[in-house]
Amino acid sequence: MPAPASAPVPAPAPAPTPLHRNRDYQRLWLAHALSGFGSQASAIALPLVVLHATGSITAFGLVTFTEILASVLATLPAGVLVDRLPRKPVLIISDGARALAYLVMTAAVLTDRVTLPLALCVAVANSVFSAPFNPAASAALRHVVPREQLPTALSLSQARSAAVTLAGPLIGAALYAVAPALPFLVDALSYLASTLCVALVRLPAGRPSAEGRPPAPRLVKDLGTGWKEVRRSPFLRYTLVNAALVNLAFSGIVLVLVTGGAHTTSGGFHNAVIIAASGAGNLVGSLIAARTTTTLPPRTLVLLVCWSTALFTPLLALSDDTAALALVIGLCSLATPAANAVISAARLHTIPDHLQGRVQTACGLIPALIIPFGPLLTSALLTRTDPATVLLANSALLLALACYSTFNPGLRRIPDLRPRKQTPAQDPAQDPAPAQDPTPAQDPTPAQDPAPAQEAPAPVPAATKA
Repeated sequence: MPAPASAPVPAPAPAPTPLHRNRDYQRLWLAHALSGFGSQASAIALPLVVLHATGSITAFGLVTFTEILASVLATLPAGVLVDRLPRKPVLIISDGARALAYLVMTAAVLTDRVTLPLALCVAVANSVFSAPFNPAASAALRHVVPREQLPTALSLSQARSAAVTLAGPLIGAALYAVAPALPFLVDALSYLASTLCVALVRLPAGRPSAEGRPPAPRLVKDLGTGWKEVRRSPFLRYTLVNAALVNLAFSGIVLVLVTGGAHTTSGGFHNAVIIAASGAGNLVGSLIAARTTTTLPPRTLVLLVCWSTALFTPLLALSDDTAALALVIGLCSLATPAANAVISAARLHTIPDHLQGRVQTACGLIPALIIPFGPLLTSALLTRTDPATVLLANSALLLALACYSTFNPGLRRIPDLRPRKQTPAQDPAQDPAPAQDPTPAQDPTPAQDPAPAQEAPAPVPAATKA
């Protein structure tokens, strides 16, 4: 009898293009970097120009308040816009409008025609057109990066943000010292350069697909769609609690450290070292996260960050030495980017494309609104007790969060996006999560989230320090 023919061994799936050779990813990364750098540079200069032109501290505060308020109010409508329009035009219009606003501001500064109404209009324009840029850029990322590279790509994005946050204000202040109009001109040029980068990125031409789903509701009703998805996902409910508690605790801890430095003769140096340690920790941690996110399971990584932060922060109450405080803050900042990367990657991968904007903006709004309450509660506590006790109280929040994370079932739903080792007998066509995930909007129940059918997956905010 002839020997039975052996089944052909399927060829392994081709390896994805490395990020350093992925031109679309590089252009999108550079566009985001340029956009963020310009914003940081002009944010220093705008209130100062208003103060110089009007001589009013009230006008100075009004511009800052208006910019923050406009950003909050524009968040939810921006999410709806991102899900109803093609992402590429949204990115281009956002950068183009901000470039025009800052070119007008540059001309006003050069001709000495800065007024409070003009400054308020520029501040509002910057906030309104910044609101859709970030969710649109995040949603576009998964169209240019394969699923297994998302954690690494987001780690590099965090490194970019840390570098921009460190360098942007310093460069903005230096440019303002040379010429008050220079930060605004640089900001406008950075937005124009970002527009060019986005124009060269290959993205889907049409609006996000929602085949097989009912038509989108009216705009006002659609503002709540993101919140509905948030409530339906245990995974998201956990991460909202995580982000809110971490923002609350760390904003209070920073206030204690800054006020402690204000009562010393070297207060400026003390505070600068603390802030620099935090920024440097985030930058180095983001670079390290590119490797750690591919080696450890995501739930394990998040728990390690929660517990290490909970155990490190009580050390802040043991000493008021600047070097010791900077070391502890640096260690906490060093750990957080890895957890941020895996959670952000899970958000991008599991949420249908047509819901990305609405759910992302809904997720980011609550943690952002929580931040001001940290300093408010901490300042009230400081009037009644000593700084060490207040630091321990904020650390207790992080310890409670670590315990909550350990036993919470929502964190168990985080998908594992680490690269799979392909065996010769494995058929790539049977992989339940395709590498590129080209049509996530047509998969109403992604396999990565073991939630019941009635619970749709939703994106998650960074579950670590803001």
